[in-house]
Amino acid sequence: MAERVMTREESIEHLLRRSQRRDDVFPIRREFVQARVPGQHGEPTTGPGPLSKLLRLPHAMELLLLVYAVTTSGDYGVTERSQLWGRAAGIYMSPDKKASIAVSRQWQHLEKLGLIERRPDGHLKRIVKLRECGPVGEVQLPYTAPAGAKGDVYFRVPFSYWRDGWHQKLGMPGKAVLLAAMSRRKETFTLPQDTRGARALGLGRHTVARGIEELLGHKLLLDAGFDEVMNARTMRGFERVRTYRLAAPFDLNLSNAEIERLAGRVDLLLPGPSAVDGTLLPTK
Repeated sequence: MAERVMTREESIEHLLRRSQRRDDVFPIRREFVQARVPGQHGEPTTGPGPLSKLLRLPHAMELLLLVYAVTTSGDYGVTERSQLWGRAAGIYMSPDKKASIAVSRQWQHLEKLGLIERRPDGHLKRIVKLRECGPVGEVQLPYTAPAGAKGDVYFRVPFSYWRDGWHQKLGMPGKAVLLAAMSRRKETFTLPQDTRGARALGLGRHTVARGIEELLGHKLLLDAGFDEVMNARTMRGFERVRTYRLAAPFDLNLSNAEIERLAGRVDLLLPGPSAVDGTLLPTK
């Protein structure tokens, strides 16, 4: 009788549990999605982050997200067998030495992007995560816990991404747009599909369009109607754009400013001394 081998789900759960994260979420800096780069005239602007370079590397992407979830302190490293990583990322399911080769190729991709570093740890390799932006020039930046201050904005990803099976249900466009949407940190937001707007998200316009369609189909992304935004390139100086909002469990990222804005909106609807005959009027 064949010996039992851990399933992909069991391998993932083992990694998630060893993280000992009490809230079952993990942070990713926004710079993973959108990097700050010099503009044509030297001014800072938004450009693609490392996420855009992983769109054709789905297994490397899954490995990286697992490393982000598992590593919490110290050197922000984790040591596990290649067979476990291979099963968790859906790369190689058989418990033999070929897993080491298959998984090593994916680690090499992430090393070239400056997102991880491999260090010897006995007869295994320790995977140490580096800063989400990748190298700056020739310098590899060590990882530090994000502070959330200006210039160090991050968003949180729930373990439900794996536990609810979204790592298998979503394609790469859906995953990329999901991460981009979470990085917006607003209740409602735009996901521009023109070339310039998609580039600001760090993605191509076709990727954004396919990702939106995928997330809408799974009801992870919800249509929130239209809004007018300033656009000096139009004749009116404004344009009407479609807005979206995320559904649970991915609707957990709101900036402090957004929380205050929503709290103010609720206050306007609360009954108070100015309410007459059940009609709610704005409170002071």
